Amino acid sequence: MAYREVGVMDTDQVIRRWLAGEKIRAIARSTGLDRNTIRRIVRAAEEVGVQREMPWPDDDKLQAIRQRIGRPGATVAAGQTEQQLQARTNQIRAWLDKDHLLLTKVHELLGREGLVVSYSALYRFARKWCEFGSASAITVRRAESLAGEMGEADFGRLGPLQELGSCRPRVVQAFILTLGYSRVSCVIPVFQQDLPTVIAGFERAWMFFGGVPRRIVIDGLKAGIDQSDPYTPRFNRSFLEYATYRGFLPDPARPVHPQDKPIVENSVRYVRERFFKGETFIDLDDVARRALVWCREVAGRRIHGTTRRVPWEVFEAEEKPLLLPLQAKPFDTPTWAQCKVHPDHHVRFGQALYSVPTRWIGSQVDVRGDHSLVRIYARGQLIKTHERKPSGGRSTDYSDYPDSRLPYARRWPNYYCTRAKELGPAAGDFTEKLLSGEFPEPLAPGAETTALGRPLRHSSSGGGLPTGSRLRLAGCPPGAAHSRTGTGNTK
Repeated sequence: MAYREVGVMDTDQVIRRWLAGEKIRAIARSTGLDRNTIRRIVRAAEEVGVQREMPWPDDDKLQAIRQRIGRPGATVAAGQTEQQLQARTNQIRAWLDKDHLLLTKVHELLGREGLVVSYSALYRFARKWCEFGSASAITVRRAESLAGEMGEADFGRLGPLQELGSCRPRVVQAFILTLGYSRVSCVIPVFQQDLPTVIAGFERAWMFFGGVPRRIVIDGLKAGIDQSDPYTPRFNRSFLEYATYRGFLPDPARPVHPQDKPIVENSVRYVRERFFKGETFIDLDDVARRALVWCREVAGRRIHGTTRRVPWEVFEAEEKPLLLPLQAKPFDTPTWAQCKVHPDHHVRFGQALYSVPTRWIGSQVDVRGDHSLVRIYARGQLIKTHERKPSGGRSTDYSDYPDSRLPYARRWPNYYCTRAKELGPAAGDFTEKLLSGEFPEPLAPGAETTALGRPLRHSSSGGGLPTGSRLRLAGCPPGAAHSRTGTGNTK
């Protein structure tokens, strides 16, 4: 069994308190050492001539005391189990460090090889000789950021709020953005965490600060990150577009690693306990108004526990001038979707239809829509832009259709006139007269119509055709082209 290591500072503290007149029990409570260890140090001090109420002993006497109580960290002889494990130290280290096996797996492998020990004995051996579990206890101090360089954003639960006129309470979440240099925070209360809410929270924070830091450390926001991964996170397209628009670099924290954003992580409880709890609010807008005042007048005016400075004074004097300036135009939050181009040359986006050129029929395309425009991308290339249509609307560019389909799609009269002239002059003249003029009068029941559904004009002098007439078109074989009363078939 190993004794607790008695360090130099422990020895000096015991002697100092003993010389000051403290009892053994009081020294044990203050230092955390065992009372027998304290008695052993006191006896060693008395043996070298140190007595109570004497001045502090010189270095020679202190060294003699340390030698008498034994080498710090001295241990008794290793037991049988430890001796058996020491013969396998290199193998155990290789399993733990190189193969990254669990200690339970190492225990199982040792048992297979005939070395049967308890798991507790193996755990104590690994801690003592293989540095098992010591890496997680080691940490370093985070370097302070420069002014205007970094901010941290996170959501935190504040508590239930029942708005005036509401029948039930709702849970209020706080969107908190804290600047890394000055420690000034902006708190935006919300009910949900979707993408429009997240972007709106950032926008209100930028208005509060009057600028944008160059890098934002964010938690694994589902609205902003499609895939949380420690090495290759994938951002939401709309959020990444917003970050580019505002000029900041999003830096996602690792999942389940709150130490990656310690500044804002420590702010969540402070906001909940000092601002929200114990207060009465009318509605969410009231919480938002009072939160900004609290951030400026209460949280911003305190002496920060880490920096020992007033955050708002540091912000105004040193950090605010170095923030990126805000653009005047607010960000129009887009919506992205992946759509398939249907055989009719259209994609459905936002319950509206938008045309795409023929070559992309059957392909999957990326569609981006904001309040004014819809942009369609294929393989990363912009292939079409349309004006945004309301639900149920349609935007069709007829140039997307192949030439052979245009007449059918648009019902062009000029196209039919041209085709008729190809048959002969008489057919062309007849078709032009047939499709010329305005027909404001409604079509009477039983009236004669053309192949295009337009009524035949009845005239006795050159403008049209007499009722029931049958014309033979010049240059055409008999029966090739006729206009029949009531049918208007043209071949």
